[in-house]
Amino acid sequence: MEHSRLTLVMMAGLPGAGKTTLAYALEKELGWRVIDKDKYRSTEFRDELDDELASRKAYDLSFTEIYHTLKEEQASVIFDTAALHSSIVDTVEEIAGSIAGVQLKVVLCVIDKEERDIRLRNRPEQYTRNTVDPATIADYLQLFDHLPTDRYTLHTHISPEECLMKTKAYIED
Repeated sequence: MEHSRLTLVMMAGLPGAGKTTLAYALEKELGWRVIDKDKYRSTEFRDELDDELASRKAYDLSFTEIYHTLKEEQASVIFDTAALHSSIVDTVEEIAGSIAGVQLKVVLCVIDKEERDIRLRNRPEQYTRNTVDPATIADYLQLFDHLPTDRYTLHTHISPEECLMKTKAYIED
């Protein structure tokens, strides 16, 4: 499916919320590339650097790739990140604002603690530095107060197909 406007979609949320699954479903549906910070982190810096430095370098590579894809390739992109820190959001907003005609769409994937715990137990082990574990949806949402107010908050307890349909509608709006 072709989308007429150059778009940077930032998928945000805690591990187990469904953001990566949704990001790759969007990639398949829209033909937009997913830039997954965790893939850079696991492939580029495995065992070479301490966790914090490796994470920073993975973000730097991700931001460079996002900028290049939007500016040089004139192609829309999906950024898969927890987005727990305001500096990440600030950089994404700077990138989107620095390229004429780019729209930023932020999708916050939310799931309750019980379902998130089940998902985390049942998926292949993945490295994460995120240790926050909010007890309630309100606590979860508070972690993401720094996201833009016009974000789309998607409760991912629904089917993957519904998540994809709702997210596409938000992106295309």
